[in-house]
Amino acid sequence: MKGRDQAALESLRRYTRYNIVFTMLAVGSVLLLAEARERPDAVRLAVLVAGLALAGLGHWYWTVRSIDGPIGRMPWWQAGVLTVLAGGLLVAAFGIDGRGAVWALAAGLIGHDLLIGRFPEAGWRFGVGFAALMGLTAAVTMLVSGQSGVPGQAVMTFVLTLLMTYAEVLLLRQWTLTLELEKARLDAAELATTKERLRLAEDLHDILGHALEVVSLKSELASRLSEVDPERSRAELNEVQRLARGAVHDVRALVQGRRSTELVIEMAGARGLLESAGIRWQFTGDPARLGAEAGELLGRVLREAVTNLLRHSDATHCLVRLEIRRDRAVLHVRNDGVAPMREDGREGSGLRGLNRRITEAGGEFSAEPHGNAFEVRAEVPR
Repeated sequence: MKGRDQAALESLRRYTRYNIVFTMLAVGSVLLLAEARERPDAVRLAVLVAGLALAGLGHWYWTVRSIDGPIGRMPWWQAGVLTVLAGGLLVAAFGIDGRGAVWALAAGLIGHDLLIGRFPEAGWRFGVGFAALMGLTAAVTMLVSGQSGVPGQAVMTFVLTLLMTYAEVLLLRQWTLTLELEKARLDAAELATTKERLRLAEDLHDILGHALEVVSLKSELASRLSEVDPERSRAELNEVQRLARGAVHDVRALVQGRRSTELVIEMAGARGLLESAGIRWQFTGDPARLGAEAGELLGRVLREAVTNLLRHSDATHCLVRLEIRRDRAVLHVRNDGVAPMREDGREGSGLRGLNRRITEAGGEFSAEPHGNAFEVRAEVPR
């Protein structure tokens, strides 16, 4: 898909470049044919051809090159030279017989170069101002040379300059819009990749943080029981082995995208863990009434709350209360051992991840001390 997208983009780039070059050559051909039909003065023709050649070089440098990538900001001196060139073409065209309005097409090409190279923020204000300047140049030239029909030629010069400038804008518009859409697509893909990496990191934190905390607790317990109660010690070591295998299974399931953290499942694990740690446990509520998404979110909350309880607090009692409302579910996990804050005063990565997940699901999350207790509260849509 990526290769096809790049091929389509390159095809559109070539198409736009050919259109711009064709327009430039067509305008030049029309102007030269118009001059040749009138049997012009040789000096006038030479001046106009030289000016047209310079305008073509400028158009190639600024407009055609812009299709291939950023062209930077046009220096002021170049903007001044191009403006003088556009005016000079009209002076040469109108200076003899007042039939030079068609040369406003060349001035319009130069106007587009100035618009994209020096004045992109000005937009239509620059286009109208530049066309008005060219119309004024034509009028002054005709008045100085004593010609008639000044208003009509000045208006025609203004209109043709403006039309040619914005004809080039329209030719490039499809290309610039395509580039913007491509950039938006790439940004969206990068954002999706970043979110997936963040989700994977949070899930690994949930799995391994919880499992390692339990393994540490049970290993310490087995060590203490090894002399006074060898049978119980062996049972705890077997449990450690089972937990380690379960963690490996959970990691594999995570990679394969089929791991679940339902509240009912997490309750069973939390109960056994807290009882092993000598922490009294009390649960109220009916998790069977939860939807699948709410059950998984609250299961993550219970797992992280119990992991932090074991890791950071000196709790002796843990109360888990599930409230089922009409369209919301609220889980409270409260213990009587206040968890110490991090030294920098911020939440850990697990709590931050939970906060983000629940907020994105349209819920609310908090984790804070209340007197001599610490409570994690999560509210999610049912």
